[in-house]
Amino acid sequence: MGHWQQRPSSPTYALLLQAAIALALVFLGTLTRKGFQTMVDYTAPIFWFFFLLSGISLLVLRIREPHIVRPFRVPFYPLTPLLFCAVCGYLLYSSLAYTGVGAVAGVLVVAAGIPVLFWNNYRQRRT
Repeated sequence: MGHWQQRPSSPTYALLLQAAIALALVFLGTLTRKGFQTMVDYTAPIFWFFFLLSGISLLVLRIREPHIVRPFRVPFYPLTPLLFCAVCGYLLYSSLAYTGVGAVAGVLVVAAGIPVLFWNNYRQRRT
């Protein structure tokens, strides 16, 4: 999915996959009585999961590469990102508890990308 197409200057395959997922969500929304609410309920945990991962990545990158000049200084670092991660973790938990099995399936789909990341890193080290 990460292949960059030079002609349209975009990751075409990734955009097509994203469009297919969006259409599947719209189709899912048409099958239920509360379609829009169902889509929000199922995508909210993914939203908070990505925000949590963004906060964690800030902490990890600042620890791994402390001497790189940063274009932006995080106010009250590391308190601000830790508080942000705690709030995102709570909101992720509460949205999973509220939504139930459908949202857990969405988070598992996103988490399924972690082995792909490790496999890709392993493959790049071999070449």
